[in-house]
Order: sequence, then C-alpha cells, then structure tokens
Amino acid sequence: MAIEVSHLVKRYGEKTALNDVSFRIETGEIVGFLGPNGAGKSTTMNIIAGLRRPTSGSVQINGINMEEAPLEAKRQMSYLPEIPPLYLDMTVEEQLLFACELRGMTGKKGELLSYLEELCRRTDVAHVKNRLIRNLSKGYRQRIAVTQMLVGEPKILILDEPTVGLDPRQIREFRDLIGELAREHTIILSSHILPEISSVCRRVLVFERGRLIADGETATLQEKLTGRKSLQLTVAGEPERVELALRSIPGILSFTRVPTGEADAVSYQVDTSLEGDVRRELFGVLSRNQLPLLLLKPVEFSLERLYLQLTDEWAEESGQAPGEEASEV
Repeated sequence: MAIEVSHLVKRYGEKTALNDVSFRIETGEIVGFLGPNGAGKSTTMNIIAGLRRPTSGSVQINGINMEEAPLEAKRQMSYLPEIPPLYLDMTVEEQLLFACELRGMTGKKGELLSYLEELCRRTDVAHVKNRLIRNLSKGYRQRIAVTQMLVGEPKILILDEPTVGLDPRQIREFRDLIGELAREHTIILSSHILPEISSVCRRVLVFERGRLIADGETATLQEKLTGRKSLQLTVAGEPERVELALRSIPGILSFTRVPTGEADAVSYQVDTSLEGDVRRELFGVLSRNQLPLLLLKPVEFSLERLYLQLTDEWAEESGQAPGEEASEV
C-alpha cells in the first residue's frame, strides 16, 4: 500500500477543512482528486506530503507513519503545488543541481550532471537545460518542475492542479508525460477540470466541503449510483423486431432508442442488472431472429454527469444547497 489515510480531520479555529477523510492508494495507481475550490483537495495533499499536520488522524507512506518518522516518509515522495517552486533567475541545470542538494544527493558534479541529463531526457527538457527559467514558457516551466520532482527517485508523485494556465497543446503534452511517469510511480493528481481527471485517472476521489463523498473507478461509481450497467448496441433490422427480441431477455431492465446515422439500422441504450452478463444471450437472441449485430459496447458514463449527481445527492442528504462553494483553506 503506497498511501494510507485514516480519519483525517483538519480544523482552523471553528472552520473544518477536512472531516473524517479515509482512503488507501495502492502502488502504481493514478488517482484523481476531484472537487470545487474549497472542497479539501489541497488540504489533503498538503497533509499527505507532510506540509501540514492534521488536527487528528494519520497518514502512512509506504508503511511509514508521517507523524512518527516525517523525514523518512517525505523521502518517499515529491509534491508539486499549483505554483511551481522554481527560481526564475536560475538556469534549468542550476535549479536541478539545487534540487539534488536539497535531496541530500552527494557525489561529484560530473556524476550529478550525468544523472540530471538522463532525467531531462525523460521529461524532454534536455535542450533547454542551459536557459534561464524566466525565459521559458509556462509549459516548459511545468516540465522543469516535474523533472525536479523526479530528483532522488521518489516513488510517489503528488501534483496539485498541474495544468492551470497551460494552453490546449501544452495540456495534451503534459498528459502524455504523466502517462509515461505512471509506469514507474504512484501518482495523485488534483483538478476541478473534469476532462483532465478522466483523461489520465482510472480512479477518482470526489471531495465536497471537506468530506470524501465518493471513491472508485468511474464505471463502478456509475453502477453504485444507478444500480445497473448500460450497453450501446446497433442492430440491422426493423425497430419492432429488435425491441421484441430485447424484451425477451430477462437480464435487460430497460432500453431506449437513440439516433443512428446508419440506414436500415437502429441503436439503443440498454440497461442491464449488475448480476450476470447479458451479452452472450443478447447476441444469441439477435442471431436466431436474423438481426445482425453491428455494434455492442459498454456505455461510458460522463464524468461531468457523475460528478454533478454525486454532489447533488450529497447536498440533498446533508441539507446543504448544491453548488454552494467555500473558499479554499
């Protein structure tokens, strides 16, 4: 287990920033923290990184208790805040050598430079290593900050709103970089931008007003909310015959016809029960009725729709107005 968070509470006077937050992250996972400003994402990340102490609760990093052995726990990870911690009057190489010094890396300068050259190749910044950081674009500064994170080979990377201020091309390039890093690291990525989370994270933790209100893969959360799975299918045939065939399959709870651009074919969203898999029976029934199946795939649940449904349901249960936003603590 890379990260284990147990019953975190963080209060500032009468203000409760985190309220009994618990979760686990396994080694190699990419986990997205999702929620509006003030939801508790950054507070949680700061506590995990050892930058703030919780009022109560505990954090373990690769089995090391943050409260009992903070330095040893911090050596396991790197944290990138929303504003990258870079010295603009340094060159990229000087910044990275400084990071090596902060990490306690010893050795001859030539050996460190060789080590940093390899890190720069991994993040595609080797060609700017002799330039002043102030003269680099926002996208390159983010890459330099990520390169700095990798100094010392941390096992866990924590990134808070890493694509804020980047243009669409830079965002795409940054997503590709995160995908590469995910092969060797456990990654936490926070954002309030839904496509950002869905593009790189399979698992999502949803925060709302200091509470963790949902935790799971998008598809799993969809099933938890709706109590069913959904399929999209396109069939060559008349709607009456297709719908008669669908009604004959016990595992199908309901179906809705959706537009299709194909001639002589109809499409449906089919909702099925969580128990069992209707695909084989569906194929068999359509085949026996001479209704060629042109397309069959799971319906991807919109993360935006999922997020709104989760937060609205939580607000209704807690008696708070949906969409009400607090300031980030």
